[in-house]
Amino acid sequence: ASPKKVAKSPKAAKPAKKAAASPKKAVAKRAKKDPNAPKRGASAYMLWLKDNRTRLTKPGMSIIDVSKAAGVEWNAVKDKSKWEKAAAEDKKRYEKEMVSYKSGGSTPKKAAKKTAKK
Repeated sequence: ASPKKVAKSPKAAKPAKKAAASPKKAVAKRAKKDPNAPKRGASAYMLWLKDNRTRLTKPGMSIIDVSKAAGVEWNAVKDKSKWEKAAAEDKKRYEKEMVSYKSGGSTPKKAAKKTAKK
């Protein structure tokens, strides 16, 4: 009964260099969203989807399936001008509300409350 020699693998002989090789990067924390800030303008696709979701949805379809079907159909739409115009108007609304929000800090919700009290 002679003792068997076990060959060491080359990987086992190397010391771990994880901690020294790459120092931890500072993880940027996401700023909390102000609940009083105005909502962004909807895209032409989202406005179209809002109008057509009930037609596209079938029983048993998941949200992902509905989104895929909607994407295919949106790419097939020839005249998107109706929704692009509505999206441009919504963008203008958002920009106007942001100017108001940034300048005085008053949002449409707060402004409505102030006028209701008067």
